[in-house]
Amino acid sequence: MVFLKRMVWFSALLLLCGPLLVQLAGHPLGKPLKGWQPLPERDALSWENWAKGNWQSYTEEQARHQLKARPFLARLNNQLKYSLFGQLNSRHVIQGKNGNLYEEPYIRSYLGMDYQGEKSIAENVAMLKTINDSLEANGTHLLFVLSSGKASFMPEHFPPPYDTMAKHTSNYETYRKHLQQSGIPTLDLNQYLLDMKDTASYKLYTKGNTHWSAYALYAVTDTLLRKIEQMLGKDLPDYRYGPLVVESQARGLDDGIFQSLNLLWTTQKDEYAYRDIILEPTQLPGVYRPRVWAIGDSFYGTLMDAGIPHRFFDPNSLFLYYFNEVQTLDGRTYPLKEVEKQRREMENQDLILIFITEANIGDCCWGMTGAFHRMYHEKE
Repeated sequence: MVFLKRMVWFSALLLLCGPLLVQLAGHPLGKPLKGWQPLPERDALSWENWAKGNWQSYTEEQARHQLKARPFLARLNNQLKYSLFGQLNSRHVIQGKNGNLYEEPYIRSYLGMDYQGEKSIAENVAMLKTINDSLEANGTHLLFVLSSGKASFMPEHFPPPYDTMAKHTSNYETYRKHLQQSGIPTLDLNQYLLDMKDTASYKLYTKGNTHWSAYALYAVTDTLLRKIEQMLGKDLPDYRYGPLVVESQARGLDDGIFQSLNLLWTTQKDEYAYRDIILEPTQLPGVYRPRVWAIGDSFYGTLMDAGIPHRFFDPNSLFLYYFNEVQTLDGRTYPLKEVEKQRREMENQDLILIFITEANIGDCCWGMTGAFHRMYHEKE
């Protein structure tokens, strides 16, 4: 009995002192947390900040952020909520049927709940048309890529209450119609993958990710490159596929939103098919690597992660992430500033690529349309 009491007291003491011991050891407990982990916004100590409680809030957030036991404790908290109550402690992530995870904005966009209206979309496409014509007059092509979306691809797995909601006209559908009518070069990857849904040998979307699977990425890459070749009248580098490997655990970001849940048990089994894209060692004469500015969201980011632009585009090509941050092919990032003053540089590109998914197309195109329109028409 005495031994049992001592064990209980020792366990309680260890539980209370555990975080302090981990902090003194100086090494984080557990794997780093996934997802966006912003640093607390610095707030200087002043009488006003003290009186309003701002400084206290900042120091509390700072202490929480620097706590070495935070990764383990956060994962433990998330795991208990998930295992006991089915609650997901990740912003905008919801669990659909058969273990499929969705980001809620994609479902809302598919159902037409964020519809911008036909007039607004028609006006934006008309502005894009004037930009396209101005670029073409200066020898630069524009390609608008309607990226895929998990909600459009597999609405049959929506959770309640979305599974019984009526679908209305969506931004994607209206943009698609007006883009096709305008004559702006358009590539609809959303419809392309839907056409493959019943015939694909492996999954085009996995349970634990927002983005298309690695297997779908290979098909998307081939279609995109062929479209660019057709538009530019140039031969891009030849390539072949490596051997196909099918696994039950994800590589890289193939289960990205599942990992963002930050659970203790971080394995979700599914079917993942992988094969590499390999440039042919001997290329035919006249192979061309186009200069590209890609303006897009995280779906274009999947191409960046797979090294597609690095292999097929000019090394000076840029990714303008959400038309806010510039990412270079050699790994540098910096804020996008004063794009209106970069007309000459933009016209040195072979291609301006707009790459946008269904959840973001309502915001098309993050200020780019207005900025490019001013570039050509403000002084006219």
